[in-house]
Amino acid sequence: MDYIHVDYRGLYEEEIAMLNMGILGMGKMADFHADWILKNKDMNLVAMCKKRKDRVDEIKSRYGVEVYLDVDDFLSIDKLDFVVITTTNDVHEELTIRALEKKKNVIVEKPMSVNYEGALRMIKAAEHNKKHLFVHQSSRWDRDFLLLREIKKSGLIGDFIDVQSRVIMCDAFWPSWGIDGMADPWRIKAEKYGGMLLDWGPHLVDQVLLLMDQDPIDVYGLLQGKIWTTEVDDHFFAVLRFENDVFCQIEASNNGRIPLPRWHVIGSKGTLEVKGKSEPFWDEAEIVYTTENGKKETQSLKFHDICESGAEGGFYDDLIPYLKGERPEFVSMYECAKVMRVLDLIRESNHQKRSVSY
Repeated sequence: MDYIHVDYRGLYEEEIAMLNMGILGMGKMADFHADWILKNKDMNLVAMCKKRKDRVDEIKSRYGVEVYLDVDDFLSIDKLDFVVITTTNDVHEELTIRALEKKKNVIVEKPMSVNYEGALRMIKAAEHNKKHLFVHQSSRWDRDFLLLREIKKSGLIGDFIDVQSRVIMCDAFWPSWGIDGMADPWRIKAEKYGGMLLDWGPHLVDQVLLLMDQDPIDVYGLLQGKIWTTEVDDHFFAVLRFENDVFCQIEASNNGRIPLPRWHVIGSKGTLEVKGKSEPFWDEAEIVYTTENGKKETQSLKFHDICESGAEGGFYDDLIPYLKGERPEFVSMYECAKVMRVLDLIRESNHQKRSVSY
């Protein structure tokens, strides 16, 4: 890679007490972040920043905090410890760097940037200003993914040979996921860097890289814009090849009226499948494996209170324990830059119509 690794916990000598949080961008995703922060006993929500005047009174009434219309005024708040950036994809890099240069720690929504080079510029700004930069890769806390990590560690199904990770749906929920709904469906607009690859791609790639714990050898990708948009993709498919010809297939689509399994993982001793459903909730898993004495066993699992996309707020629950050194790992900006590199290679492969080396 083109950067060095820094242990950021060592840069912070002060005792971590209550964190003062501010949110920049007040669309739908900001509401989730605000609720997670308000539920956290170690965090204060102190301010929000929104460019549209028509929602100021609503936000003040709902959250009881000061609302700023000017970004520079917002970033100049002395007591602000973390800025949470929940804007559209096109300005993640710009606003992150501005916040870091104002000596604020940053949590930015995924995708980290719109490309790998932008991610590197963000890392450089964080290193230069000695500030934290975390990306909200919330699917690291999905219960189906945590099950996979546990199964891999246990060796129950042996070495992973083929990993298939898919999110298949078909409804207006995805393109309308914005404060204005289908009146301004930014997720299917090129100018906002919408599309399925930059929406679900960061989650699926991040999970695969964590499961494999290594960089891929090469990447093959296909993008389609067929039903909901022709400006960007509403369906993508990619294969990441790792050492020993282990393949990881990832796919996300808003064009599939019959869902495929969320996970289908073939191991040297067994297979695990997390069932697909008509809604993106994945709460049933089946594991078929061979025991030490050669007997075939089947386990059926049902997750209770299942949440997709880390919607239970695990990211915020683990943030302060990580900063205190009580948790060994969190969402490293270096790992997230690798995610952006893979997403770039998927686009490059689609353009060149061949696999490309990592």
